[in-house]
Amino acid sequence: MDKNRKGISAVVATVMIILITVASVTVVWVAVIPMISDKLDSSTVCLDAVSQIQLLDEGYTCWDDAADTVSIQVKHGSSPLELADIQVLVSSGGDTTMFKVSNDTTTVTPVGANIPLPGVNEEKVYVIDTSSVSGDVSSVQIAPVVAVGTDEEICDVSDTRTLPDC
Repeated sequence: MDKNRKGISAVVATVMIILITVASVTVVWVAVIPMISDKLDSSTVCLDAVSQIQLLDEGYTCWDDAADTVSIQVKHGSSPLELADIQVLVSSGGDTTMFKVSNDTTTVTPVGANIPLPGVNEEKVYVIDTSSVSGDVSSVQIAPVVAVGTDEEICDVSDTRTLPDC
C-alpha cells in the first residue's frame, strides 16, 4: 500500500461541516433576525392602533355646510399607544382630501392652538376647516399614525363614517 496518500479523515470532515453550519446560523441570526423583528414590531403596533382608535357616531361627527367644517369625535381605547398624529380623510364627489390632527396642524380649529391627541380612554372632538374641499362632503375616515422608535408608521384606516349634516 501507498503510505503517501493524503486526505482528510471522516472526523475532520464532520467537524468542518458542523463549524460551517454554526457560522451560517450565526450570520443569519445577526443579520436577518433584527430586520424581521423590526418589521414585526411596527406591524404589531399598527394592529393595536387600528383597533384602539375609533371614530364615534354620537352626534358630534357631522358636516356643517354653512361653516364649511367637519366635526369628528375620536375615541382612544384602553391600550396605551404613542400616537404621532391622526390622518383624517374627507371624501367629496369621488375625491379624498387628507388632513392631519396633531400638535402643529393649521386645519383644526382653533387654528394655531395646541391640539392634544386623545389619551388612553379619552374622546375628543375636532373641527376641521374643509373650505379647500370642493363639493358636498359625504364621508370621513381616520387612520392613526404611530411612533415606532424614531420613525412614524402610517397605519391602515381604522374607521369610516358617512357624515350627516350638523
